[in-house]
Amino acid sequence: MANNTPSKNPLAPVTAAVSKIAASNVVQETRNLLFHHIHNTKESKEVFADFVAIIRSKPFSKLSQVEREIHRKKLEDTCRKLLTRLSRVGLKYEVRRGSEDLIFVFILCPLDRLKQECERSRIHDWLVGARIRDIDENIDGPLSDAERLRLVHDIITNPLSEGGANINPGLSDFELIEGFLPLQDRSYNEDWMIAWSTKWMIDKDDLLRLRNHFGEKIAYYFAFLQFYCKWLVMPAIAGLVTYYSGAQYSIPFSIFTVIWSVTFVEFWRRKEYELAVWWGVRHFSRIERRRTEFREECFIKNPVTGEQVPYFSPWRRWLRRTLAAPVILIFSITLSLSLLFYIMIEVIMSEYYSGPFRDQLIFLPTIIYCLLIPTLNSFYINVAKRLNDYENYETESSYEFNLTQKICVANFLISYLSILFIGWIYVPFSTEIGYFFQELFNRFGFSMTIKKVGPERLVTELKYFVLTAQVLNLFMELILPYLIRFGSFSMKRIKNNGATKDGGRNEDESAFLKRVRKEVKLPVYKIYEDYAEMVTQYGYVCLFSTVWPLTPLFALINNWIELRSDAIKICEHTRRPIPRRADSIGPWLDNLVILTWFSSITNPSFIYIYHPDNKVLTSPLSVVVVIALIWFTEHIFNVVHYVIKQMLEALPSAADDLVQKEEYELKKRLLEKAGISSGSSHHEDSDDESIKKREDSEWFWHSGHAPNIEEALQEIMQDKTE
Repeated sequence: MANNTPSKNPLAPVTAAVSKIAASNVVQETRNLLFHHIHNTKESKEVFADFVAIIRSKPFSKLSQVEREIHRKKLEDTCRKLLTRLSRVGLKYEVRRGSEDLIFVFILCPLDRLKQECERSRIHDWLVGARIRDIDENIDGPLSDAERLRLVHDIITNPLSEGGANINPGLSDFELIEGFLPLQDRSYNEDWMIAWSTKWMIDKDDLLRLRNHFGEKIAYYFAFLQFYCKWLVMPAIAGLVTYYSGAQYSIPFSIFTVIWSVTFVEFWRRKEYELAVWWGVRHFSRIERRRTEFREECFIKNPVTGEQVPYFSPWRRWLRRTLAAPVILIFSITLSLSLLFYIMIEVIMSEYYSGPFRDQLIFLPTIIYCLLIPTLNSFYINVAKRLNDYENYETESSYEFNLTQKICVANFLISYLSILFIGWIYVPFSTEIGYFFQELFNRFGFSMTIKKVGPERLVTELKYFVLTAQVLNLFMELILPYLIRFGSFSMKRIKNNGATKDGGRNEDESAFLKRVRKEVKLPVYKIYEDYAEMVTQYGYVCLFSTVWPLTPLFALINNWIELRSDAIKICEHTRRPIPRRADSIGPWLDNLVILTWFSSITNPSFIYIYHPDNKVLTSPLSVVVVIALIWFTEHIFNVVHYVIKQMLEALPSAADDLVQKEEYELKKRLLEKAGISSGSSHHEDSDDESIKKREDSEWFWHSGHAPNIEEALQEIMQDKTE
């Protein structure tokens, strides 16, 4: 480590010694990275790394002498194992001090190792049917940024049996490793934000570039958001016409909304399949890696490959799910009762109570909501994650699916329960509820006024969620992070009095380390939150547009902005996500289907209760009629859904033609190669000269220090003892 490292920093001797362990230097000029096509220009001098391993230590200044010695030993062991395993799988690295409690290990994958992993990945994809093209097709061509990072991440995290380093942050020997950070491509981000901010609609090429940079999982979210935004145009126009025509609780608009919802979901199902074919991730679920956290019950013989594979009984998993069900049910009831309590307090304060301190007590419902609901929701999310861990799912998709379904229970209640309560109970029975509270208040000596509550109360509640909540979400995602960073920067500047020490050995290093520290401070991007926001909004559109026909219009406006604000969020306000493959939007499609089905219940019930020509509560059989109507419309919905699905399946698809064409060409090439030895199927190494030049090139910031792990660790011990 450089001598200018402040000696007062307790981690200085650790990082200084660990840096001597490095077998090679990761940071280099990107002009030597043949696979990094975005930065690959002769003029580029930017320092670069594939990943940054973030090792977070406890502040030594806050530890006792004994705790400091124990933690130093743990930190030493973590660094030893990390660097040894990186070296074992052929990765290059460089160590730098991040801050008092951070160590950065910069990781780079050499070209020949990356090419080897690319071949292994494509062979595996081809064997399980996820890849149709030849294994060696375009093997020497440029990889996309997303595929390069995904392959390097696989090398780092894959099990030892699969040729990986088996380094999984936060688990077992690597508990101190916070995660692996791919650095933002500032040039791409700038071009991306400029391009999308100057376009009304995002085209297929824009999504392809996004997929090549961030991976299929992120690209699927933006593809869905763009698709949803386009499809909102029709209900937005229909709602605008219905609203200004003065039609209240329009039957034609309600029928249109339900049919639109069914058609939208089925067309998206078709669209995501086409994207999976075009992006080459069809049947990706067949090749999912086993979760590191998965705990096998025993090993059994794979009937296809004959290998011994980990096994966990599905019956035991179902037993665990059965044990988890009462917990979810109890929480759902608790959350429902809490929400109903908040709603009743809000109704009493705003509609009935006219006693002392009314102006102050009017804020009581908001205080109750802010203190109670987020706390319960946060507690339930933690419980849901623990239950999901206990159920021991083998793959990431199955784990994510079941966790999403558990959490969506709470999201559904928080988002829709108040609207359903007001629409189905409070407004229709407002007179009975008013007399009940009047008698209750009179017993305690309080005064109250009974007011007639009409359908406008339901419209007001819906407007709050559609307008106020969406504006608040945009503020939280787009503006608040800037304010927080500005305040944090100002406080840090005052605290440090303008002095900064980055530990760089030259200007390029200093600028690079400053950039890395800035990105490490950002939160991890959670795609779940963006999906949850969009699916919840879809629920407002398909479930309650009959109540307020302008709901689709404001959803369209919000989503046009959201499409660009989410791009800014990924570029500026969160860490760059690790590219991951996906062949669909996962469990969120099932949530869309459930909401679409539920729209066949809400729309006809609101029409029956609130249509101007109907006096719903004049007959004691009204409740029975509503239930019968819901049963009838739900069955009609199933028939319509089936017909639309069958019609779409009968339509020809360009994706199917592409699959059939690739399968035909593959079989044709295999027939042409019949009789040729297996050795000739391997491509000739046309890059020998470039690889030799690469091996002879300068890989280091500084060269000349030979790796000696034991000697470096002894120096750590000596420095810490002193």
